Amino acid sequence: MHSWIDYEATSKRLEIRLSESSSTRPNEPLLSHSIDLATLWKDEEVFVGLSSSNGNSSQTCFIHLWSFKLRQVPNWMHSQPLDPEAISKNPKPSTTAHKSSNCLWKVLAVFIFGCACGVLTASCLLYLWTTLGARRPVAPEECSVHPVEFEYKKVKIVVDEVVKDDKK
Repeated sequence: MHSWIDYEATSKRLEIRLSESSSTRPNEPLLSHSIDLATLWKDEEVFVGLSSSNGNSSQTCFIHLWSFKLRQVPNWMHSQPLDPEAISKNPKPSTTAHKSSNCLWKVLAVFIFGCACGVLTASCLLYLWTTLGARRPVAPEECSVHPVEFEYKKVKIVVDEVVKDDKK
């Protein structure tokens, strides 16, 4: 008879599997129990012993093979520990901000540059609006000027005074 005892710390589950042949490990456990071994043992050292019991009879049990497997957490999953003494031994000097007299000139230059960019953008937009925008006609189409002929039925010439010698 062969047995497998598995404890999964993340799920806090103890599973025991039994098989008659050593070549196949059963998928389903024979016994499964929820237990948190970390709270049971706390920070104490743990010793593991293997024994068998069969009631009042005295039978010998031979162990051919045993092994413990511990899964390590990859280093990329957590940061390396920080040594506080290394920081306190060599404190870095505090950096102070140096006041510069150029600050006013820099602010003024940025303001002028921003205004120039705004004027340039507005000029480009106005140019595009006037050239590409929908042009409205000056007069509506129904009021457009077309040559029209008038008919004169009655023409009356009125002369008030006779102009003599083309002088008046």
